[in-house]
Amino acid sequence: MTTVVKIIDIDATPEAVWAKIADTARVSNLIGFVGSSEQNGDVRICNLEGGGFVVEKIVSVDHDLKRVFYSITDSPLGMEIHGASMQIEENGAGARLVWTVDFLPAEVSGALYPLLESAAEDMKSSLAN
Repeated sequence: MTTVVKIIDIDATPEAVWAKIADTARVSNLIGFVGSSEQNGDVRICNLEGGGFVVEKIVSVDHDLKRVFYSITDSPLGMEIHGASMQIEENGAGARLVWTVDFLPAEVSGALYPLLESAAEDMKSSLAN
């Protein structure tokens, strides 16, 4: 299993950042390469800007912990296993997003790492006040 942890400091209050992260249906407002997203129950479909889509299961949205856990169940990368969490913490006057992604097989890391980098940069600005 490969684990990637992204720590993103955001110029916004933890409550403001959490409100955007907890609105799981609107992930397309946070990440540039997600052209649109729709959610039906715990299933979210993200249509990608370059074509294709990702199907995700929203496993939990924990308001007390300010933590969302989700899993990609279908993607162009063909991952066997994918599980990720986004948790919001206080960081001085701002917020910190700790994004942890676990996946198999390790061979998809070459394609996945640049996507995670791009998404992290997008969220740093889209989550700011």
